[in-house]
Amino acid sequence: MRIKWHGHSCFEISGKVTVLTDPHDGGSIGLAAPKASPDVATVSHEHYDHNAVGVLKGKPEIVRGAGKHKVKGVEILGVETCHDEKGGEKRG
Repeated sequence: MRIKWHGHSCFEISGKVTVLTDPHDGGSIGLAAPKASPDVATVSHEHYDHNAVGVLKGKPEIVRGAGKHKVKGVEILGVETCHDEKGGEKRG
């Protein structure tokens, strides 16, 4: 297994299948956009710096939301949590 950090919350986890977490567009947060061709991309929430799947190469399967997901032989568990210290009142 190989793990590469693309900045912010974006990690590329490679093995038999490549999974990319929380793709960002780069420019809006002052980084280079990830140059990746994942098989699967996960989106933790719908903010611009976590859901920029349009910058990815290829046609990855996109996983969103809470619950159990099995994609291309990879099991992914999405856990619903609050995005801020106010129980989600500020940012969901």
